[in-house]
Amino acid sequence: MNHDEKVKELSQRLLDGVKQTFESNRFKQYLNAVSVFHRYSSRNTALIFLQNPSATHVAGFEAWKKLGRYVRRGETGISIFAPSKLVVKLNQPLLDDNGNPVFDQDGNPKTETIQKSKIHFRAVTVFDISQTDGDPLPALCNELQGAVPDLQNIFTAVQKISPYKIVFEDMHGEMKGFCQHSKHLIAIKFGMSDEQIVKTLLHEYAHAVLHARSEKSKEQKEIEAESVAFIVSSFLGIDTSGYSFDYVSSWSYGMEATQLQDMMENIQDNANTLIGKIQTELESLEKSPEHKIENLPIRLSKALEKSEQLNNEKEMIPNANLLAQ
Repeated sequence: MNHDEKVKELSQRLLDGVKQTFESNRFKQYLNAVSVFHRYSSRNTALIFLQNPSATHVAGFEAWKKLGRYVRRGETGISIFAPSKLVVKLNQPLLDDNGNPVFDQDGNPKTETIQKSKIHFRAVTVFDISQTDGDPLPALCNELQGAVPDLQNIFTAVQKISPYKIVFEDMHGEMKGFCQHSKHLIAIKFGMSDEQIVKTLLHEYAHAVLHARSEKSKEQKEIEAESVAFIVSSFLGIDTSGYSFDYVSSWSYGMEATQLQDMMENIQDNANTLIGKIQTELESLEKSPEHKIENLPIRLSKALEKSEQLNNEKEMIPNANLLAQ
C-alpha cells in the first residue's frame, strides 16, 4: 500500500469511527449530560468565577440529581441570575377591526382582558461538580495514556517544520493545548502522556498551517485539525482513535454525512504534506551522529532543550511558510 492509499484508508477509518460513535449509547448519554449544563451569560460567568474561581461544571441541585450526583451536605452554593417568565393580566379597550373603540348599549367603552409575558431575573443557586458526589459524568475524549518510543525525534521534527513557536505551559481544566495566531504560538500542556503530547502537538500544528487566515466555522476548523492529527499519528504508529473519533463526533454532531465527507479531500492533502515533511526530518535525525536510544525522561528533556533552541532561531523568521489551504 503506497503513501496516498494509506492516508485514504485512514480517512475512511475516521469516518466509520465517527459514525459508530454517533450510534453508540455512550454518545447519547454524553449528549444528555451536556444538555444539563447551560451556556451562561457573561454576567453569570463572572459571578461564578468570583464565587468559585476553580469551578468547571455547574448545575442546580435537581439537575445534579438527574445525572446521578448529589450535592454534599453543608456545601455553599453559587448564586447566579436565572430568567423567569412572569404572566400578568391587563384590561384594555376592546377595538373593532378598524381599530375603533367598541361601546356597550349604555355607551360605555367595552374592555377585554389580555395576558402579557414579562421576563424578569431571579437569584438561583448552582453547585460545581467538585461540591457533589455520585456517578461519574459521561465523558468523551478520554486522555491518551500510551508511551511513544520516538517522542524526542517526532517532537523535534514537528518543531523544525512548524511556522510557530512551540512551548509547554501549565493549563487548568480540560484544555490540552492551543494555537494563538496573533503571537505565532503553539502551547502544549505540561504533564500529559507521550501519546497525548504528540496528538495535541499535531492538532495545534494543523491549526497553525490550515487556519491562520481562515474564515471557516469553528466546527470545521476543529474537525480538520483533529482529522489531520489522527491520520498523521496513525501513520507514525500511534493510535489516537479512542480520542479522535469522540472529538470529531462532538464537533460534527448535527452535520450531514456529506459535509464531513466533503472536508476529507482537504484533510487528506494536508495530512499527506505533513507526513512527507515529518518523514524527511525523521530521516535526517536518524542519520545524525547525535541520534541514540535513551530513556524517556532524558529524551523529552533534550526535546524541550532543542525546542528552546529552535524557538530562538525562529524569532528571526516570523513569516515562515504555511501549507496551502
